[in-house]
Amino acid sequence: MIRFFWKYRYQNLFIILLTFILSVFSLKNLKVFFESERIIELSNVEQDVIEKSLDDKNLILVGLEFIDSLSYENLVLIKSQLKLLDSNKSIQTHQSIFNEKEIIYSSFIPITISLLDISSKKKYLESIEKLKKFNSNFITDDFKNLLFVIKCRNLNTENEKEDLLKFLKSHFAQFNAKNIYSTGQIKSEIYMQENVVNEMIYFTISSFILCSLILWFYVGNIYLVSINIISIVLSILFSFNLSNYLFGGIELVMIIIPAVIFIITISDYMHLLNSKQKFRNKFRLFRSQMQYIGKPVFLTSATTAIGFLSFTFVGFDPLMRFGLITTISIFISLFIIVTLYSLCVDLDYLNRKKEVSSVNKIIVFFSSLKKYQFPIILVFIILSFMGLFNISINNFLTDEINKKSPLYKEISYFDNIFGGIKPITFNTSKNNSLNQLKDELSVNNLNIDFIYKENERVVVKTRMQDKGTIKSNMIYDNILKKFDLKIGGVGFLFDKISNHLTREVLLGLVFAIIVIGIFFVVFNNFNLNYFIVSLIPNVIPLLTCLGLLSFSNFYFSLSNAFIFAIVFGLIVDDSIHIISAYSNCRKRNLSIEKSINFCKENTYQAVIKTTIVIIVSLLPLLFSEFKSISQLAYITIISAIVAIVFDLIYLPKLLKRYIK
Repeated sequence: MIRFFWKYRYQNLFIILLTFILSVFSLKNLKVFFESERIIELSNVEQDVIEKSLDDKNLILVGLEFIDSLSYENLVLIKSQLKLLDSNKSIQTHQSIFNEKEIIYSSFIPITISLLDISSKKKYLESIEKLKKFNSNFITDDFKNLLFVIKCRNLNTENEKEDLLKFLKSHFAQFNAKNIYSTGQIKSEIYMQENVVNEMIYFTISSFILCSLILWFYVGNIYLVSINIISIVLSILFSFNLSNYLFGGIELVMIIIPAVIFIITISDYMHLLNSKQKFRNKFRLFRSQMQYIGKPVFLTSATTAIGFLSFTFVGFDPLMRFGLITTISIFISLFIIVTLYSLCVDLDYLNRKKEVSSVNKIIVFFSSLKKYQFPIILVFIILSFMGLFNISINNFLTDEINKKSPLYKEISYFDNIFGGIKPITFNTSKNNSLNQLKDELSVNNLNIDFIYKENERVVVKTRMQDKGTIKSNMIYDNILKKFDLKIGGVGFLFDKISNHLTREVLLGLVFAIIVIGIFFVVFNNFNLNYFIVSLIPNVIPLLTCLGLLSFSNFYFSLSNAFIFAIVFGLIVDDSIHIISAYSNCRKRNLSIEKSINFCKENTYQAVIKTTIVIIVSLLPLLFSEFKSISQLAYITIISAIVAIVFDLIYLPKLLKRYIK
């Protein structure tokens, strides 16, 4: 394999450049998509419930906030203009205070009563009293907020969705409201599709700049810096185009792939550059360096890939696709790195790198911490136990959305003013229990939007606040105990399946940890002690990070559970390099102390440089509007800091004890 990379280095370079050119031209066809229906299909409920629930994706909520209370004249004007909504072919129906009706069942005969009558001012004043008793969901008590629930037809293209949103914005703008708010799956998808691309571009460029600067500081050679940046760019382009080719585009979860490739590529590259073998013959130099550092580089790629492959067993297509694409991209990145590194050796670029004394100062600093090793490890253990005992699983519809984003502010408006955005559907055949059901829904703060009959059944479409899956499931169980009905809606199905998927991801993480440990044992002559020394330095940082996060009311969700699997696959790299360097020394019959000293003088530098570059490169991601990206950044940063403290202080003790 080493000879292959050396012999065909220029041919491999040609293939890489050709792939790059094709990838650049393919970017114009890159699509961003979301598969929201897949989570619904995983819920294993009746097919008719699923079909009705899918209808929720066509709902758009529009809220109008006025400075003053709406008068009779204002309401008459607004109603007169609502006919334009009926004329739009993309709108199937709409519900508001102007057509809200109270349905009362008396002797099994439905009686429909309009809540707001503005045919005359007298009837309007009478209906106000009725509204106060009924507690309408479509107008606030102070008459300063109006809600419109718009049910759209199936919109197949992005242009149709965007045109409808523009129409609604222009239509409701004529009422001179202080603020106009809108939300719904259509609005969220459009917003995310626009911002996913913008964020990927912005944060990728920002990370590139920071990464280049810090690499320049440590390497001091424009060619060596450029090679790493080129490797990252090529790997990212390949991963996106591969996803576009196989799956028709990239989806929300894949926007963190650039950050993952950043970390993997930098880690491998820094360790390769840190190799210090000296040979006049270039091939012998390349072979020696690859023999020394090639195995741990391959091991780090393989173990990271195992972490991502765990997602393929979850049963959730977006995560399965993410795991597959990232796994392939890891090995493509490795191929690019080794190819370009062989050219560095051939062109004699390695002799032009500089040494940075500040890294040695950091090593000295960590050495000074050894006198505090007991209180440090005690803190780690306490935080680890806190992390274990504070593990909780909860999911919110808005988990992916940053609380500072405009989208979240609009959702909060509907949550606070109109009782939520989460669609829940109740389907019952017992008409005489409808009044009791309505009372129960009111007690649990579920707001009714539509009530209609369908095939001898009464369908009640409601909304509730995004209370999280724990509280929501308790409400469903309580209602099902009291009433004979079926519950559906996107909100209900999300609550039903998301916790299950989160647990599957966490079990996948445990599986990946065990497999990585076994994998490391196999590559070290089946020495079981390697299982201990490979897992302890990497599991403890994760648990410590989890313990620190527990102070901020952290909970596991589908949005962040997979992040820990990613982070584990990433932080394991440094410990693998240290363990491999130590093992190589012991195989050469060096003493334990000399082997540890060799790691300090050689591998530690690469570990510290890698950690610093990764932390600095991830800093822009902390400000992302997407929660999964920002959480990936700060969880990785925290875990990386804890990991390097453990690797440099406690890992040598584990090696002395178990690897003799």
